This record gives sequence, C-alpha cells and structure tokens, in this order.
Amino acid sequence: MWSETLQLTLAQGADPAAVEYHLRECLQALPGLLHLGFGANLPGSWGAADCTLDLLFADSAPTSLDDILSRIPGLAGAQRVAYQRIGGGLRAPAMTGGIWRTLLLRVRLQATLQQRDALEQDLLRMPAYMPGIRNWQLARVSSPGPWTHVWQQEFARVDDLLGEYLSHPYHWAWVDRWFDPDCPDWAVDAIAHAFCPFQASLLGRAAAYPDN
Repeated sequence: MWSETLQLTLAQGADPAAVEYHLRECLQALPGLLHLGFGANLPGSWGAADCTLDLLFADSAPTSLDDILSRIPGLAGAQRVAYQRIGGGLRAPAMTGGIWRTLLLRVRLQATLQQRDALEQDLLRMPAYMPGIRNWQLARVSSPGPWTHVWQQEFARVDDLLGEYLSHPYHWAWVDRWFDPDCPDWAVDAIAHAFCPFQASLLGRAAAYPDN
C-alpha cells in the first residue's frame, strides 16, 4: 500500500470547498485509490500550508499525480510526503466527523540512531496517557524532502488536541525534550503542525490492509 500526506497551498482567494470538489472529481477515479481525506487547516496550525490532503493507494501513486494536481483550479502548490508506518493503534476505527492532526518532523542529522529510536518510542507511548487520542500512527518518510517522520492522530473534538494533548505533563515533561534545542536530548530541528476536520477515519481504513 502507498500512503501519502500532502500540504496544499491555495491560490489567493481560492475556496477550499471548491478545491476539494475538483480534487475528488479528478482523483477518485484513479486506479487503486483506497482513501481520499481532505480538510482545511484550522487556526493554530503552524509551519503548514492551507489544507491537508491524504491519499491511500493499493499499490503506488500514479505517475500522473503531479500533473493532475497542477491542473486543479485554485491549487497553487502541493508538498507531497510519502511514508511507511512503523507503529500505531486504534480505539475508534469507525469514527467520523473528528479532527485529523498531522505533525511532520525532521530528526536532525547529528542525532544518533538511539535518539531516533527513543523518540519514536516516546511518541508511540503518548496515547497510553491521553485517552483523547482515538487513533494514531507514526511513520518514517520514504520520499525525498525535508521531513523524516509523520506523526498522525485522530481526535473526536478539537479540545482533545488543543487541551489534553498539547498541555499534558507527559508531553511537556518527557516528549518535549526531543524538540528543545536547550535540552541535551535534542533530536528534532523542524516541525510542521496541521490539524483539520475529517469525514471518515483514514487510520481505520488503512488498518484493513495487512501491509500497512
């Protein structure tokens, strides 16, 4: 299976709903498409673009995808990030109408493999402390570009992200050390944080495929 998340930059004045309409019209007929998730990024996102698009394909993304995206009215640019899952879990695989959060992060070149592995383990432990994380997935990026990891979560409501998740003691007292340049454990030197509404669970859909 091919998993990809995209940060979309819209042309000035473009309507996200119209862009979504054209994306669905052009992409839903592509061979092997298993899931298309789209959402306009909400205020409070940072380092991200205007919208988040997620695609799952049974095999690989079609070579025509870049050309298709370049012809979508109102779409000014797209940053594509392909990835491979290394861990995750489900509490509500059939959930609908929640909040989809994507954290793109870059482990700095000076970080050791031991630091990278410990960071990954700490991220994957977060749901054990935070019941508001309904579904989650950590992946390593497999395409060229500035990012090394994709950390994704699904929440029932935005307050579970902006409240419990971002303010939880486990987050600030333990996980944040990997992101703090003043900490000896510093391992991550860039992030992009995006969250948006979603219609149906991407992670529940992806879990139906054994090679995910």
